[in-house]
Amino acid sequence: MAAYFVAEHKITDPTAYAEYRSKALAAVDRYGGQLFLGARSIEVLAGSWQPDRFVVLEFADMTALKAMYESPDYQSLIGIREGAATNVLLAIEA
Repeated sequence: MAAYFVAEHKITDPTAYAEYRSKALAAVDRYGGQLFLGARSIEVLAGSWQPDRFVVLEFADMTALKAMYESPDYQSLIGIREGAATNVLLAIEA
């Protein structure tokens, strides 16, 4: 069953976020994930949601998603991510 890593980012440091993004996508690739959606332009039709970036990564299953998230590769990037943006991250099994 497919699993999706969904991330909402409100970017505060574009340079650091670019570094995080590049390294995170390499980690995603190593664990068999792929970029499903990387939205830069978001129009809210109702409500007050205002992320700068909305990302959906697809994995074969939740085991693969969690292996990537818990890997030393990705864990080493959390400090960069937290310094570059405010974030909401979700793991969704579909």
